[in-house]
Amino acid sequence: MSEIYLIVGLGNPGAKYEATRHNVGFTVVDELARRHRLGAGRSEKRALTWDGRIGARRVKLAKPLTYMNRSGESVRQLSDYYKIARENLLIVHDDLDTPFGALRLRWNGGHGGQKGLRNIVRHLGDADFARLRFGIGRPPGRMDPVHYVLQAFRGDDAIRAEELAARAADAIEVWLSDGLERAMSQYNGNAAGGGRRDSKPDLSEQLVVFARAHELAPRDPKPLIKLIALQKKLGQIDAAVANHLKLAQLYECRGQSEQAIAEKSKAVAIRPGLVAMQREIAEWYLAQDNKKKAVSRYLILAQHLREAGDSAAALDVVSLALAINPQHPKALDMRRALDEASEPQA
Repeated sequence: MSEIYLIVGLGNPGAKYEATRHNVGFTVVDELARRHRLGAGRSEKRALTWDGRIGARRVKLAKPLTYMNRSGESVRQLSDYYKIARENLLIVHDDLDTPFGALRLRWNGGHGGQKGLRNIVRHLGDADFARLRFGIGRPPGRMDPVHYVLQAFRGDDAIRAEELAARAADAIEVWLSDGLERAMSQYNGNAAGGGRRDSKPDLSEQLVVFARAHELAPRDPKPLIKLIALQKKLGQIDAAVANHLKLAQLYECRGQSEQAIAEKSKAVAIRPGLVAMQREIAEWYLAQDNKKKAVSRYLILAQHLREAGDSAAALDVVSLALAINPQHPKALDMRRALDEASEPQA
């Protein structure tokens, strides 16, 4: 068996599934790849993969490019080809039965109706591997769970999901360095860890500590990252946005443009009215020849402008998206809707 650790995040490929509840496994893998500067992924064994080191461990991150219910095909191929020991395999997936804001690490166990996990068990022949459940909670009322998991996080839930993805990445780092038992004891529970929620006074005290740490080391991103997370928990959203932008500037000064764009993207996710920055992000992706993300960013901006009542500006932005991909179905639908809305009524 090799010494490679295989970390697989489950989700569905394609722009229409980005940021949905069902794709939180992809989000966690993206966070690890970004955090540890693993660069661009490559396609192999029916997955998008990254290779590198996290701490002392050699790792392979993977996002299966099959749809969720066929995830086992890719996991089996990667496991066999790289001779992954079962104790070195971790699957990250959404879980309806775990409350939103909670993580559950465990070894073995049932699939709980999660189709990707069920398919992995079928292809591997057993359930002897670690899994990290990312709690998304049950749908409200009588909503169909299938519809619920394919919805994107909205508003405050989007902020909480982002924070939980960061905590999930933290938990995986502990699993790699200290083992499953330590990671379970430290991270199983709600978003505050250990099954206990931090109190407002405790968070306020931490806020003072990390604000002072940032003052003493203004070029170190770590205090700012902690500060942002605390400000979001305390509802200090404007301050968090300002610090996302400050962190982006810090990364730019360090020549880390990808990290800078990630911080700007977090800022505009909270405050979509930062129109110039939305354009800047789209242009950056286009300069990197990432046309898919450039189009996606332009359409996010167009939707914001449309909801704000500025149909003319929205149409201009949709035109930018169509200039990149003239056949993009969502862009074509949006242009059609905007054109119809602008037609004079009889």
